[in-house]
Amino acid sequence: MDYTYEINGVQRTVKIDKGVDSLQAILDENTSTVEVIPSGNGCVILRIDEKNHTVRYARDDDGVHMMISGWAFTSVEPGADAGLGARDAIDIIDGKQILVAPMPGQVVKVNVKVGDKVTRKQCLIIVEAMKMENELNTAIDGVVTAVHVAAGQQVGALQPLVEVTQNPE
Repeated sequence: MDYTYEINGVQRTVKIDKGVDSLQAILDENTSTVEVIPSGNGCVILRIDEKNHTVRYARDDDGVHMMISGWAFTSVEPGADAGLGARDAIDIIDGKQILVAPMPGQVVKVNVKVGDKVTRKQCLIIVEAMKMENELNTAIDGVVTAVHVAAGQQVGALQPLVEVTQNPE
């Protein structure tokens, strides 16, 4: 499957072939083996050709912001589904979605508890940051498998808030 992204103003196409335990990524005719390892706290580890890279990420109106080995990148997926709300700080890895705080703030309301069934675009949590309330919505149908915060709690940027596991299709 081909994905076209704009990274720091430059449009790039990456071809991804999913294997059993890893992905094959082809960029500019260079092929790499990539394994995505969820590590919590708004991070994943990308094992690219046997070398580990810790990636911190968050999504907002400008795209997905990533910090990799001290380098900051912003990735925008052209034509991405605007119906989710671009501010949602989300990522889906192996059928699990982890909503993270888009920036430091305070949890205003938690709308779900562990075991709740949720549907795509449902507001799971509200975080106030910079005097604005940010509604964080799920991108998948699933079941809430973890709630890491409570109303009134202060949170840091990219802190995990709620985890949802996708319903089997």
